[in-house]
Amino acid sequence: MKIKNLVRPEVLDLPTINAPEVSHGMIRMNANESPSSPWQKSKAIPLNRYPPVRPNSLTQGMANFYVVKKGEILLSRGSTEAIDTIIRTFCNPNMDSILVSPPTFDMYQFFANLNSISIEEAPLKAENNFVLEIDDLIDAITVKTKLVFISTPNNPCGSSTTINDITSVLEAVKDNAIVVVDEAYIEFSSIESMIKEIRNHENLIVLRTLSKAFSLAGARCGAMISSAEGIDLLKKTAPPFSFSTPTINHIESVLSSNDIKANNRHIKNIVIQRERLKKSLLTLACVDKVWKSDGNFLLVRFKNTNSILNALEENQILVGQIKNSDALKDCLRITVGNSEENKKLIEAISSII
Repeated sequence: MKIKNLVRPEVLDLPTINAPEVSHGMIRMNANESPSSPWQKSKAIPLNRYPPVRPNSLTQGMANFYVVKKGEILLSRGSTEAIDTIIRTFCNPNMDSILVSPPTFDMYQFFANLNSISIEEAPLKAENNFVLEIDDLIDAITVKTKLVFISTPNNPCGSSTTINDITSVLEAVKDNAIVVVDEAYIEFSSIESMIKEIRNHENLIVLRTLSKAFSLAGARCGAMISSAEGIDLLKKTAPPFSFSTPTINHIESVLSSNDIKANNRHIKNIVIQRERLKKSLLTLACVDKVWKSDGNFLLVRFKNTNSILNALEENQILVGQIKNSDALKDCLRITVGNSEENKKLIEAISSII
């Protein structure tokens, strides 16, 4: 089945927003911009011109980075905008549903609710260390299911799903639904990316981001990677002019620099710090459990969470609080910091013992 058969009918009739390519020296009298910038004494770059509708040079750079074709990737302002775009493209309000496996990233549910899409669940189980059970996920699919979201490594649990298991889901829904694989934290794990499978499964969309492992959270740059036809459909609903000129310039500069090798060392160091932090936490009497994590964070269950939060607040340390989840009662999600930050965290928690 072609992916266009799964899209909302009204989306097919939408035009794809485009604008003429702009080359150096071109006289631009088409977009009601200011012809010049009066802020000549400012050290900032001139911003009197709109950025491109789609940042083509950055898109090519990101395509090269993820080893895909330019037509197989669409940039987004982080994974959150990508999730919203995908839901709006494929789900019919008050008709379709998405399938998620809580505890997981809460933005799937947020944007489903925002777009009047119902939510189906195949919950992760504590007794299985919150590892996704594929048979349970497939059994939860209904005739209303249009999108299946799989977060791997999963936030906030840190568990991962194998390519073979995801392929089983893709095959189970290939004529009826799309599988969205959110790989926001994959650089911190040893699992393989599903990107290499996009040409084998037209109903696959992979989400990636530069926010986590590449230390660019402030740039808000993510990507949807899928078949060329899938990307063409997503372009119809993705907001134009999403990226400002300084953001485009900064990300292009980063991707073309020699700092990528240094960043790979940075990722390895975070993984090392993650394991050291886990080991330190497990020595504390107030810690009930620390789950294995493939992300840049740890899911920790404490014996007295309120006391822990009070101690951390007194030491001006913020951690992720998990609300509205019975499965994660008394759990906190702790992002791995540098060695000094991790040391202060352990000291703050130790002070209440």
